[in-house]
Amino acid sequence: MTQLIKRKGVLFVVIGPSGSGKSTLCAKLVQEFSRDLHYAVSVTSRPPRQNEVPGKSYHFVTREEFIAQRERGEFFEWEETHGNLYGTLRSSLENGIDEGRDLLFQIDIRGALTMKNSFPDNTVTIFLIPPSFDALRERIKGRGSIDSSEMVRRFSTAKGEYEALQKLREDKGKIDYLLVNRELEDTYGQVRSIVVAERARYHRLDRGAVAAFCAVSEEIDRS
Repeated sequence: MTQLIKRKGVLFVVIGPSGSGKSTLCAKLVQEFSRDLHYAVSVTSRPPRQNEVPGKSYHFVTREEFIAQRERGEFFEWEETHGNLYGTLRSSLENGIDEGRDLLFQIDIRGALTMKNSFPDNTVTIFLIPPSFDALRERIKGRGSIDSSEMVRRFSTAKGEYEALQKLREDKGKIDYLLVNRELEDTYGQVRSIVVAERARYHRLDRGAVAAFCAVSEEIDRS
């Protein structure tokens, strides 16, 4: 049986504006690496929707339970959207890292930087952008009927993330990879390569396991 080197888990964080292709690429990753790469399961106060599975889609709790968890400091980050509370459990991140489980996130650049600052050795940030702003506009329009106010909001969000991205150029180590998503399959190949390579980073490998692999027998075969 092939022995594997134990390692720390990796938090893969995919960032990008609406229309950059991050949801499609993340879905492909989870499908291919279904045994050992999973979305981090968040906690929410909203009720389950059709086909959502408790504990897999979300951890569903009451608003009161969510607030109690928040007050106990159990969330790494949380937000309120459309009257519903959403949060990421700190324990899920810490346990994933310690147990060598890789987690996948689709979050905004602020959340990504918070994660990078808190877990710098285990967070890998991947920023996806379309080849042009015109391409971004066409992709968003191609998703169906979006009213003008929503379109403006999405463009404003994209502009803000682009500005933040450029400011981070001199802040080494915050954004690890920038990929221009021209063709989906080509970009997926790049993302896949990042996942495979980051799992082999030397600083994440267990020292004892590396030592066992590098052990040299004192006996010399003289035959």
